[in-house]
Amino acid sequence: MIIEEIVLDNFGIYKGHHVVQLTPHSPKKPIILLGGLNGSGKTTLLEALQLTLYGKFAKYSTGNKMNYFDYLRRMINYHTEPSQGASLQLQFKHFREGKEESIRIHRSWHSSGKGIKETVEVKRDGILDSVITERWYEYVEEFIPARISNLFFFDGEKIEALADTNKAAILIKTGIQALLGLDLVERLSTDLLMVERKRKIQVRSQQSDNHITALEAEVERFTNQLKEIVQQKSEVQNYLAQLEKEQEQLIEEYRREGGELFEERTQIEAQLETAQKNLSQIEKQWREVATGDAPLLMVQDLLEQTKLQAFREHEAKHNSQIHQELDKHDAAILDLLKQHTVNSAALKAIKTFMKEYKNQLQKSIKTECYLNTNPMFFNRLQDSFLEEIQASANTLVARLFCMTDEINDCERKLASIPDPESLESITQQRKEKQKAIKKAKLRIEIAEQEQERISQELERKKKGLTDAYEMEVQEEFAHEVTHHLIKHSERVRQTLEKFDLAVTQKHIRQLESLILDSFHQLNRKEHFINQIEIDPNEYTLSLYTVDHKKLSPKSLSAGERQLLAVSILWGLSRASGRPLPTIIDTPLSRLDGEHRNNLVDNYFHQASHQVILLSTDEEINEKYHRKLKSAIGREYHITYDKDKQAAKIHKGYFF
Repeated sequence: MIIEEIVLDNFGIYKGHHVVQLTPHSPKKPIILLGGLNGSGKTTLLEALQLTLYGKFAKYSTGNKMNYFDYLRRMINYHTEPSQGASLQLQFKHFREGKEESIRIHRSWHSSGKGIKETVEVKRDGILDSVITERWYEYVEEFIPARISNLFFFDGEKIEALADTNKAAILIKTGIQALLGLDLVERLSTDLLMVERKRKIQVRSQQSDNHITALEAEVERFTNQLKEIVQQKSEVQNYLAQLEKEQEQLIEEYRREGGELFEERTQIEAQLETAQKNLSQIEKQWREVATGDAPLLMVQDLLEQTKLQAFREHEAKHNSQIHQELDKHDAAILDLLKQHTVNSAALKAIKTFMKEYKNQLQKSIKTECYLNTNPMFFNRLQDSFLEEIQASANTLVARLFCMTDEINDCERKLASIPDPESLESITQQRKEKQKAIKKAKLRIEIAEQEQERISQELERKKKGLTDAYEMEVQEEFAHEVTHHLIKHSERVRQTLEKFDLAVTQKHIRQLESLILDSFHQLNRKEHFINQIEIDPNEYTLSLYTVDHKKLSPKSLSAGERQLLAVSILWGLSRASGRPLPTIIDTPLSRLDGEHRNNLVDNYFHQASHQVILLSTDEEINEKYHRKLKSAIGREYHITYDKDKQAAKIHKGYFF
């Protein structure tokens, strides 16, 4: 595995967008050196790597005591709106099933008001892979399990504590079991033990002589209870049928006595009041129509005759006005015709026409004029106008008759409503009957629920009895099978224990050699420790001198204990055979000059194919920087801007 790039957006002390390329330029330059003063953001960068990979299973600086989502909220940059959030991206390549693939994880989160909303996307070879995204925690465990991540990502300031006997034992046990898969062997042994216990319990339950007899008694008891409850329900149902029949008779009698009308009295009175109001409104509208144009409908013929007389009078007056001028006009026309020597026949015909026209005018002028009314006054008295009046009147009359009928009907109903006292007896009987019916139905419902419960219990008991019968038939065979299963299970567990011990011892010998070799490379005292032993049961570490004297890790100096802890991690890493990067924060903390020289000269450049160092200028100073220069592939300098209260990453180291 090679980490190619990490991208931080508003993460922790890093405000804005930051991209860090981490791919070594060549196998001979495996070291990626990031320098920064204390508090500049080195540890935050290490946390970003672990958080991107492991999410809620990451080991962050709070020691995992803080709630995960509270931690995410805290890691949103102080200057960034919580709703905008923060994100991390990590790209790496590794081999899976013999094929190299590129993986890019994008983990982002923001505050949604109610809480923190986290989103994870995983791309494989540049394409979003929904399956890996969904099962990322399982996928990452395949190549770098979270429980052994501290073999590859560790803090130099805390590494000395791993040299403690108990902590070293835990680390070695976790490393060996995870790397060799022996935790699966332990889990299998536990599962087999559970199977044995369950089988033994089953055998003991089968050996109860009274079990079948008790089940048969239970089946008989529930059968009798079921018959009894069915009989009770049948009796109540018959009683209910009789009550409902009597209720129908009471309802019919109540109806005959006018009970339904009595119940509807308020409604009928309201209907009568509404009808009377509607009638009053209709009569008001009818009066308005009667005082308007409606009376004209009674004299339609007279109106037509008057209209015709008005037009005749108008025509007579008009003809009287033109008659006086017509003689002069006709005389002028005849003179003009004579001057033009018009044919005598034509002239005669024209004179005849003029005479006849004058005679018609004379008849019109003789018309008797007594109205003296303008004919234009009759224009609005069209047929459509009178038809509209007639239609409106007809509608009002129809509504009037309808409301009158409704009022009469309501009054008849009210008159036929009986006296409340005459209905009191039958009403009381109906109420009592309804209460009795309600109680009967409730009893039936309770009986049905009880019947259902007893039926289910009876079926369960019958099934148990059937199973017991079958178990009785198979009991002898079951005893034999269980006996063989327990016997073989015990043998398998014993074999697994031997296998676990043998595999552990084999790899412990190799791990002892690797840790000792690593310690010799790092320690300045040659042959100071000649032998290292690991107890295969307790996983405790024992140190021996050249003359085979046992040393306690507590007798070592602080620097030597730190070198021993590094040797343990280095040995486990080498034993794992996993090509994983090594990432070290504060790599030379608490070491004297000689021990620092040993780490610089013999460890950093060969700790892994990719080594990421997060150092201060006092750890990897100019002297050590010159020594590591040939193995450094990339260099970065992390600075903290006090004014902007944010960290920045620049290319190049302190020097």
